[in-house]
Amino acid sequence: MSVQESEDVSKLNKESTSSSNAIENGPAPGNSATPEVSIGSPVPNIALPANFSECSRGDLVSLISRMLSFLIQINDSLVPKEQNELTRFHSRVPPQISVYDYLMRLTRYSALEPAVLIASVYYIDLFTAIYPAFSLNSLTVHRFLLTATAVASKGLCDSFCTNTHYAKVGGVQCSELHVLENDFLKRVNYRILPRDDNILNCKLERRDGLFVTDTYPKGNVRGPNNGFNVLDTYYRKIIEIVGSYDSSPDKTKRAHYSLELGSCKKDEDPSKRKRFLEESDCDAATTSKKPA
Repeated sequence: MSVQESEDVSKLNKESTSSSNAIENGPAPGNSATPEVSIGSPVPNIALPANFSECSRGDLVSLISRMLSFLIQINDSLVPKEQNELTRFHSRVPPQISVYDYLMRLTRYSALEPAVLIASVYYIDLFTAIYPAFSLNSLTVHRFLLTATAVASKGLCDSFCTNTHYAKVGGVQCSELHVLENDFLKRVNYRILPRDDNILNCKLERRDGLFVTDTYPKGNVRGPNNGFNVLDTYYRKIIEIVGSYDSSPDKTKRAHYSLELGSCKKDEDPSKRKRFLEESDCDAATTSKKPA
């Protein structure tokens, strides 16, 4: 199941939600960052800026880990694992580190930009659309996140780290990361710049056996900014699906997220944009950032 398909599931869950959440079994292994709060205390509300590039990376990591945990919960329950085709992204057993802790580790030590974090979610839809054997689940999420963030950093950022650095942070051999990266790039036909018609073009190229399609589908109209505003769409969609604290099995950060009212106005109170970067996100990472 992809992010787009999960939107309908989320709407159904909001209508029929109950108190029997996944949290009753405790936090996932390695999820040491889960805060302890008193029972019955109100969940704080956090208003996020309309522009994802101005959002705190800590809040982005929290949102994305909720989105991924939501998808994993659905995909793990759809088909028995023994019936799934194994891919290069599969682990033998689910890693002990939680999705939140792993993504926070990648973000902190590789200085991941907000666009890279959102692009990693976009890549889920792109990859699953042209590679049906792949499913984001508890066995594939860690290697996919490492690969997606490494590819997005190289495609979207002016400076990025070496694969040796990414592999060390991600806990795999550098040679394995090379294999994962090549497999990803070849399957998406090197279309790593997020654009709203990438999925359609990849399908056409795969069907026709072409490297680059020379025909543009009739009737297909690109969105704003010639189709490059797709990350803005995904940012809003993630907030809509898992912004509520009760919407995902990931309970690491106790907060309700919503878009800031009037955040697009130029005369907005500057104090509302104070949550630009969290103090601990990049302090250590910027000093270790190396160009490839």
